[in-house]
Amino acid sequence: MQAFLCHHAERQPQDSPAAAATPFSGGSPTSRSFPTRAMPKPKKPLRVSIGKELQRFGRRLASQPSAGDADPGHRIYDAHELHLLVNRIYDLPDVKVDPNRRRTINVLVPAFEFKSMSAGFFGVFQVARFLRSTDWNVRLVLFDNFDFSMDRFRKKFQDYPGMEDLLDELEVEYIGERKHPLHVSPDDVCVATVWYSAHFAKKIGDVLGGRRFLYLVQDYETNFFPGGSLFALADETYGFDYAALFSTAPLHDSFRQADIGGFTSRGVPGISFNNACSSSLASREEFLAMNADKPKRKLVFYSRPIVDRNMFNLAALSLITAYERGIFDPAEWECIGMGLGDALLELLPDVYSTSLPRMTLREYEQTVGQFDVCLTLMASPHPSLIPMDCAGSGAMVVTNTFRTKTEDYLRGLCGNIIPVAPSVPAIVEGLAKAAAASDDLEGRYRRARGMAYPRTWEESLTTKHTDFVTEHVLTPALSSSGGTRRRALTA
Repeated sequence: MQAFLCHHAERQPQDSPAAAATPFSGGSPTSRSFPTRAMPKPKKPLRVSIGKELQRFGRRLASQPSAGDADPGHRIYDAHELHLLVNRIYDLPDVKVDPNRRRTINVLVPAFEFKSMSAGFFGVFQVARFLRSTDWNVRLVLFDNFDFSMDRFRKKFQDYPGMEDLLDELEVEYIGERKHPLHVSPDDVCVATVWYSAHFAKKIGDVLGGRRFLYLVQDYETNFFPGGSLFALADETYGFDYAALFSTAPLHDSFRQADIGGFTSRGVPGISFNNACSSSLASREEFLAMNADKPKRKLVFYSRPIVDRNMFNLAALSLITAYERGIFDPAEWECIGMGLGDALLELLPDVYSTSLPRMTLREYEQTVGQFDVCLTLMASPHPSLIPMDCAGSGAMVVTNTFRTKTEDYLRGLCGNIIPVAPSVPAIVEGLAKAAAASDDLEGRYRRARGMAYPRTWEESLTTKHTDFVTEHVLTPALSSSGGTRRRALTA
């Protein structure tokens, strides 16, 4: 769950935390209407890839002067740089036990910026807010080195419904600069929110004598990386001692079926929940009036070429094929990308897609109800939130199946969702069905109203989740904390 901007060149994964992102956050759009004319062809096509970004990163590092007597023709790696390249999991903040601190649930939050913050972070923050129902103190521990300002962030959160008072509701501690240790009570527990925070959760648990943590799993994050160091280090975390809080049932099922990290064979406790979506369904009269007489219908696709699992190439080829086959007439449809990056598609000669500006959550919720057809892909058991955002707002949605994310599961969420296999022929066929069904405004509205997916966090997280956390994390911590408290008092 991504692309964070951090001080001191700390490199983060593309998308963390891992729930499928939504296309909001950051700069306000200049207009709430969409462009209707074809865009002029760019002189130089935009080419964006994480591989090239990493190449640039490597070239910048390679330009460092050589040290000592090393051969100047060789690339020099020092410990600091190597720690950064593995997300500092072996260079984590110090931890000190303080018997005078109140017992606390420490939610370990990685670096983030509002202009690139994904929906996965909303899951992190809402879970943190929910954990107050345990009557424990809840603390957001910001452990990455990034540009954090309490006043600035408090102001930014005003544009995120349901999180306006987040930084006042919870204890907040920024330790990214490593100027002081993290102080914990003998009773404390942790919540890991991304794979590299799981390494920190384990370190804190080890300081406390070996303690289980709660792992908020919003994707199988090993798959974020090709085979290599980060792949191995991410995968290692699923073998730790934790209780799992899974975002959606298909993701939970995938861990059970594949026995990831010995999830099934070790008997790891787990429970799932559904992140509340950001659908915005107007009244029937408003919906019909808004969509009946539009000069052009809106075909929106989730455009994140820098995030491989959103399968930009498949989506783009499918859209171009659909235009070539006449499924979408440029005189009747405008094609709009939303997400990360400014990539445009040449759909036909001299016909180009346009791009939505980045939006705050509030602006996104005001816009999503204008869509007629949405294409959003995700190479993951997690369904992402875009399908429910759009389907629950009255759009026809084409999205892909993936292992435990089956056709039956997706259809059961909302009748406006058309599940397809992740291939160009299947996606194009789905787009043809969606275009035809988009004419039925009454049916779209009826199916949106019947969506079987939560629109609020009060529906998402309930007493069964509180009971799960208490049984599998909090109670074991209290039963094992006596020795830790005695050691802290005699230290």
